[in-house]
Amino acid sequence: MGKPLVWIGVMVALTCVPQPAVAWGTLGHRLIMRRAIDLLPAEIKPFFVECRDELVMRVVDPDQWRSIGWPDDPNHFLDLGVPEYGKYPFEALPREYGAALEKFGDVVLRRNGLLPWREAEIFGNLRRSFAGFTRKAPYAKSDVVLFSAIASHYIQDAHQPLHATDNFDGAATGNRGIHARFERDLIERFESRLRLNPAPPAPITNPRDASFAVLLASYQLVDPLIKADSEAVAGKDQYDDEYFEKFFTRVQPMLEQRLSESISATAGLIIGAWEQAGKPAVSTREERPVEKVRPTPGR
Repeated sequence: MGKPLVWIGVMVALTCVPQPAVAWGTLGHRLIMRRAIDLLPAEIKPFFVECRDELVMRVVDPDQWRSIGWPDDPNHFLDLGVPEYGKYPFEALPREYGAALEKFGDVVLRRNGLLPWREAEIFGNLRRSFAGFTRKAPYAKSDVVLFSAIASHYIQDAHQPLHATDNFDGAATGNRGIHARFERDLIERFESRLRLNPAPPAPITNPRDASFAVLLASYQLVDPLIKADSEAVAGKDQYDDEYFEKFFTRVQPMLEQRLSESISATAGLIIGAWEQAGKPAVSTREERPVEKVRPTPGR
């Protein structure tokens, strides 16, 4: 099968497969990515501004992978609150992956989520991609764009409170469907009313530990979020416009805070990888290997 037919098949799959719950939804992820680019330092900002459209589009790639059946789902969350990890701050869960794997095994870790370790892996790919500019590596530009988008996606997921809890869709508290109502519906309905004020980004130097810290902060917002949903729907038999207005009013400060912090963290992640790579000069000119002339056999 030729490549065009393969991609047609992929696109058909994307439109036919039911979409899983995704942190911040497509609109939210793209909003965060777009705003984060504006916070980058002058040395790399022009590169990211020129590539903004592709970055904003590709930041949701990891969600599309899940939709077509690629085994990426555990990389989007960490189910804090499960009994095996103990009580907050969940020190029974080792932060080092090898120690966590030895203690709990692959099945338990994958069931409960791998986000911090996945973030560290993709951050490493991004750092190496930035370093590729120094040695004029082929496809350094494409790799930086790709891994910037993917790394950004996972740290953005970590800022969504319901990606940091085993009660991720409210089933344990009678709030089924809260995941999409919070991360997707509120942003789609009230984007124009959001007041986002991201802080100047600090370079992220340890993406694993940074992800754990973000997830712990997210976990502490779960109970207030559940409470706000319950109060907004009290006495109702459907999630109508009045419900959403009440829900938004109650969680607007939380939503604005997590989106703003996600914007800063996204920029900080990119800056951290660039700095660890030695702050190379970046260019939108794609380096490609020079193809050698290959004589036709028998002539």
